[in-house]
Amino acid sequence: MMHRDGFNRGVIYCATNRTIFLEAALISAIAFRQLNPEIPVTIVCDDSTYQNLALATCGIELVKAPIESDDHSLAFVSRNLKTRLATITPYQETLYIDSDMLPLKPIDPIWSYLSTADFAMAVDRLPTIAQCDHIAPVERDYTMELLPGETIQFNSGLMLWRSNAETKELFEQWQQEWQCFKKHDQLAMVRALAKTQLQVAQLPVNYNISPIDAAPLLLPKNEVYLLHCWGGQVASGDYRRIARQFYPQIVDRVDALLSGVKEETLATLS
Repeated sequence: MMHRDGFNRGVIYCATNRTIFLEAALISAIAFRQLNPEIPVTIVCDDSTYQNLALATCGIELVKAPIESDDHSLAFVSRNLKTRLATITPYQETLYIDSDMLPLKPIDPIWSYLSTADFAMAVDRLPTIAQCDHIAPVERDYTMELLPGETIQFNSGLMLWRSNAETKELFEQWQQEWQCFKKHDQLAMVRALAKTQLQVAQLPVNYNISPIDAAPLLLPKNEVYLLHCWGGQVASGDYRRIARQFYPQIVDRVDALLSGVKEETLATLS
């Protein structure tokens, strides 16, 4: 999509390790395209066989991830990939969406946040590093030795940025910080932001909100832009169940698209 300032915009997803995450990314991406048909979508995956999927009519491009030789030995391949998205995205203005996020409303207003900063995220449900209880204590303690406990923790499940030297530097620093522990990526982002001092525009929570927190907002329809089904809800099947409530035809469409891939995976495992 080319906007009035001459920049192209698009959305990017990562889908690595298991077919179930590609399934989630496809459900999200097709729902996104249904709501925002003018915005192109790229899914970065780690298996070249996925590129044979018939996605041309969906307005979605699948590209092979630049996986390093030892990446498959890591438990958090997708997080490593996220820290290198600045070198992967084909867009000048990029919206990254986690595969476990479900679009519920056209996203047009989000691009305006790039008028105030080159990078934008929503604050995490646990808004400071002192409250961060889902990351290994060794990394949390390391981070708190460097930064005050009240330092803001942003949620990296949704990131919006403009490609330029400053955001490129942030991603490079983020990759370096991620290499320290090679697990979760959010505290690495906190440290990278502290080192680069890049300004972040704060997105409202309804662009990145959990199903529990979103429940009151979903009663008056259309208050939520993106529903973030984090915490293992893809692997448990809860993401698929929630997606079917909103987009039953899309879930069935993705089932049909992936039927051959799933059969091939099961044959390999048997």
